[in-house]
Amino acid sequence: MRIAIVGTGVVGGILAGHLLKKGEDTVLVDALPERVASLKRAGLKIQDPRGCISGDLVAPAKEVYGSLKDIPGPAPDVLILSVKACMLEQVLPDVLAVRNEHTQVVSFQNGLGTEDVIAAALGTRRNVMRVVINYAGRIVDEETLGVGFFNRPNHIGVLEPGTIPAATALAALLTEAGLETRYSEKIRYQVWEKVILNASLCAISALTHLTIKDVMEMAPLRTIAEEIIHEGMAVAMVEGVGFPSDFFEHCIDYLQKAGPHKPSMCADCESRRKTEIDFLNGMIAERGEAAGVPVPYNRTVTALVKGLERHLQAGGRA
Repeated sequence: MRIAIVGTGVVGGILAGHLLKKGEDTVLVDALPERVASLKRAGLKIQDPRGCISGDLVAPAKEVYGSLKDIPGPAPDVLILSVKACMLEQVLPDVLAVRNEHTQVVSFQNGLGTEDVIAAALGTRRNVMRVVINYAGRIVDEETLGVGFFNRPNHIGVLEPGTIPAATALAALLTEAGLETRYSEKIRYQVWEKVILNASLCAISALTHLTIKDVMEMAPLRTIAEEIIHEGMAVAMVEGVGFPSDFFEHCIDYLQKAGPHKPSMCADCESRRKTEIDFLNGMIAERGEAAGVPVPYNRTVTALVKGLERHLQAGGRA
């Protein structure tokens, strides 16, 4: 199986490193010339001193390109898109240019509805998969990624039943590489669970520069996070997604255990990068308003983050 991974940041880089270590035929694609040069020079270096996945590793990268269209030969069997959701529209033209009718396209991303964006661009829901990622990390330096945690397992689902065998096979391959992944019939629930958890604190942290621990210890900010969770649950339930009776308590418990960690949206703002707000709180707000569900907290933090993005892109202080 020939696999192309588009986007080699924290999520895609950790994935690529483990596939390469296993010996899978893995091609790396990244739009940043300096990242391409680093991968060609040093390969993938991953620090995992606590053994959250499989320990420290260094994996040489034999094939690294700046674009999917630069990959020689026939289309890869699997295209894994691990770019940030806000960059998805930019890579889809290349996906359309290189894929064939048998190519599996996998959204290996955070955010709500990324798999639907992919399917709409391809004109089919067949051979489209969605993975909910339950590991995270950080950029240590220009050559090294660090694993922060892995709340096993990852989950993979499909948009139509004919793709189930391919998804099950990919889940087995990822598990063999150390990234335990299970096929799920309830992928919509798992997507919503992850989106609600991310939405609850990513924007607040980005706006305040506080860690998750700090936000949860400040009563006014914690209240905002709680209301974001309630709104997300209400929108999901209107869309037919049910939750266990203790789901809200589960979310709070999860966030309280996160510790002094800053979400990636906070890091994006500090680095003046575009955030994924439109696929988190923004998408909850959009869908809620379309369904007549009140979403004032999600709408407000979305507007505030987009205002901050505009300020930073104009050269304002981070």
